[in-house]
Amino acid sequence: MKKRFNSFKDDSSLEKLNEELVWKSNRKQKQKQRLLEAIDQLEQSESVKPEKDIFFKKQNRPLRNVVYCGIALVILSGAFISSAFVSPAMAQVAAKIPYLGQLFKQEPVSDVLYQELEKKGYKIDSLGQTYYGERKQIEISVTGSEKYFKSVKGDINNIAKDMLEARHYDSYKVKITRYDPAQYQYNPDPRQEKYDKINEEIDNELKKQNYHVLSLNMGGFDQDVRVELEVPDTEKHIEEMKQIIIDVLAKNKEEKTPIKVYKINLKKREQDGRWANIINDVGEDLLGKDKYHVKMVGYSVHPEPHVFIYTSLSYSEENKEFANELEGVIDEFLQTDDMKAKIKGDPYKIIIYAKGKKKLN
Repeated sequence: MKKRFNSFKDDSSLEKLNEELVWKSNRKQKQKQRLLEAIDQLEQSESVKPEKDIFFKKQNRPLRNVVYCGIALVILSGAFISSAFVSPAMAQVAAKIPYLGQLFKQEPVSDVLYQELEKKGYKIDSLGQTYYGERKQIEISVTGSEKYFKSVKGDINNIAKDMLEARHYDSYKVKITRYDPAQYQYNPDPRQEKYDKINEEIDNELKKQNYHVLSLNMGGFDQDVRVELEVPDTEKHIEEMKQIIIDVLAKNKEEKTPIKVYKINLKKREQDGRWANIINDVGEDLLGKDKYHVKMVGYSVHPEPHVFIYTSLSYSEENKEFANELEGVIDEFLQTDDMKAKIKGDPYKIIIYAKGKKKLN
């Protein structure tokens, strides 16, 4: 495991690339394996381009966050407006923006579509939104026989396209595939059972000393097996905790296993979680419509919260004017009572980029 998850370092050089994956239990291990292998491949590449980032979801439950150095964005999705608004002032400002007009409350399209298909009885394994550069897709995986898949594919496609059309989401394509369990034979690492027992033993020993452990995990791939421990950054007994881990590893003849301790800033973790939800409320409508020219919506809380809007617009005076007006619309939305309750007085900045990461506003 090359990168850890669910981590929130108070370090301005680190940003989160958020991969949201939700799956059914019979696919969990297989998908987890494929995800981690993909992460390994990503890290081994010579260059990482933000436009290759993907997120996939079924029901808005984040699986894990991957920390990367030098990547200053997080791909997220959600409704652009999480509470009904359009104040007269905001409507007036929005009306001036050539691409926007008024914005309304919307639940995430993937959530609504998933609920609709389940209600109609379709056998849906997973459903999500994926982003590959400027190509955006609603991807639907259907379980069942080949005959069943062929019989429902057209209907599912029509339902999805009708829902996208009703929202004027013209930036998405619909991709429907059949999930065949036979194609995904996952063979769990036989060593993992041993690692789990060691993990439990370490956890019990640390609890005996009343140490504050946020998370503990032993595992990984091939030669990259290690013990990862998360503790609050106020913890004063790091060396004692490491010695307990060393003793347990030696007892189980795994003394060569490396140990990595992560000190977590709990205030930043709480802040990061709030801003993840805030960004969920800022993205979907912008990402769903071609006329907005928005490729990605992201955020960072290091050192203070920033909202990033990445567009496909060129750098020009006209587009700078658009960006300034868009910033005003987003800012006024963030100042509504519902959003202020989430923001909790955090100072923040909204940055809108043209192509080539040139700042527009």
